[in-house]
Amino acid sequence: MVKYYPSLNENHVEFITTQPLFFVASAPWAGDHINLSPKGHPSRTFSVLGPNTVAYLDATGSGCETISHVYENGRVTVMFCSFGSSPQIMRLFCKGRVVEKWDQHYQELRAKMSTENGDDIDITGARAIIVLKVKKVQTSCGFGVPMVSDGQTAPIGDAVTMVEHNEDTRANDGWKPRETMDNWARKMLEKQELMDYQKRSNHQSLDGLPGMLSARRQLDQNVAVEDTKAWLRKVSRQQDAVLLGVGLGMLLMIFLSLTGVLSIHPTFLYHLVNYQRRQMGIPEESVHKSEL
Repeated sequence: MVKYYPSLNENHVEFITTQPLFFVASAPWAGDHINLSPKGHPSRTFSVLGPNTVAYLDATGSGCETISHVYENGRVTVMFCSFGSSPQIMRLFCKGRVVEKWDQHYQELRAKMSTENGDDIDITGARAIIVLKVKKVQTSCGFGVPMVSDGQTAPIGDAVTMVEHNEDTRANDGWKPRETMDNWARKMLEKQELMDYQKRSNHQSLDGLPGMLSARRQLDQNVAVEDTKAWLRKVSRQQDAVLLGVGLGMLLMIFLSLTGVLSIHPTFLYHLVNYQRRQMGIPEESVHKSEL
C-alpha cells in the first residue's frame, strides 16, 4: 500500500541506513534523456541531515547528467528498495543543489555529513555533494523486487509467499562492494589526470546542458554566454508553450479592448495614413499612444 509522508521519520532513516545501494533519477525540462543512476557505498556517501534534508557524495564518472539537471531545475528523485525478505520501496521527491569540490562550503558540509552519519563520509574521486531538500516521502510494498541472499537472486513470488517468509535480519548478505571506481580514481589522482578527465567528460550533459562549473572553467568557457545558450535551447524545445503564451496574450488584449478596459491605437497604421495624407496635401491626424 502506498503511503506519503511530509518528512523522514525514524523508521525511514533506519530503512535507508540498512540498504546496500540507492538510485537517483533526474531529467531536464526539455530533452531526450531521463537519467537514472545506481549509487553504491551508501554508508560512505549518503547522509540524512534532517527530517527534510539529505545529501550524498557524487563520484567522478563518465557523465554528469544529475549535476546538469540539478543546475537547471533541481528536480531529483532518490529511491531505496529492500532486496531482503522484508520488502519495501522508498522514494524521496526532492529539490536539489550542487556543491562542487572547489566550493568553500564543501569540506564543511562533508564534515557535517560524517557527524550525522556516524561514519567517515568520503570516496576517492568525489567531485561534488548533492544536497537535497525532501518535499515528499513515498513508501510502497516492494513485492516486485527480487530477494538477494548469500549471493543468489531468488525468483519473484506472489505477495503471500513474500510475507510468510521469516524475517531475515541479514538483508545485506550476498552484497559485496566493488572497489573498481575507487581504484580507478586513485590511479587518476596519482597521475594527476582526474581534472583533465572531468574537463573532457563532465562539462555538459547528453542534452547539451551546462555541467560542472569547474570543468567548464577549465575549458575557458564563458559561463554566462553558455548558460544563455542553454536557456535559449530549452525555450526553443518548448515552441508549443511559447506559441500558446503569445496566443493567450493576444486574446487577452483583444478582450480588454472590446470591453473598454484597454484602448489600443495601431500607431504604425496612423503613420502609414499620415504619409499618404502628406502625399495628397491633406492635414495629418495626431498619433495617440496606447492608453489603459
